[in-house]
Amino acid sequence: MKTGSFRKIGARGKGFTLMEMTLALTMAMGVAAAVVVLMQQQVTFQRILNRFSFLRDEAPSISLLVSNIVKEADSYRIFTSKSSAFSGSGAVNTGGNALWLRYRNPDGSIRQAAMVFETVSGESELNFYNHTGVAWPTSADWTISSLPTNVTFSNNSGVLLVTVTGPEAEEITYVGDSE
Repeated sequence: MKTGSFRKIGARGKGFTLMEMTLALTMAMGVAAAVVVLMQQQVTFQRILNRFSFLRDEAPSISLLVSNIVKEADSYRIFTSKSSAFSGSGAVNTGGNALWLRYRNPDGSIRQAAMVFETVSGESELNFYNHTGVAWPTSADWTISSLPTNVTFSNNSGVLLVTVTGPEAEEITYVGDSE
């Protein structure tokens, strides 16, 4: 045995050197930092996806409903408001928030409906109204969507354009039939 040695004969391999501990802690901190960066990236990506959920989730449904409603109509007129559409006065070619629709039933009778962008109880909604044959209903038969911030109908070029603005100012224009 050497003199001045600090190791005991049976103590070999029971601990880590300072260099080994430093290396292990450095690697653990590197892995933890990588996990934090990946989590932050995931949260940012999720925020972006949620921000444009209107385009991903709601816009295809609106497109399907609007196209089916419009293609079945025999004719349509654009009005600035629901009351104008219900009374049938003051039709416009552009900038309307109401679309009056006329349908011909299989028995030859005529049915009326209206698609209206309006504010109900402080909430903006794109609603659908069916005329009962006697009078227009006081409340919508159903809501097409409650997420748009604006919907305008226009027919400048002979083709119906339905422009829907989403909550993040995204704008989609649906093209309907010509009249």
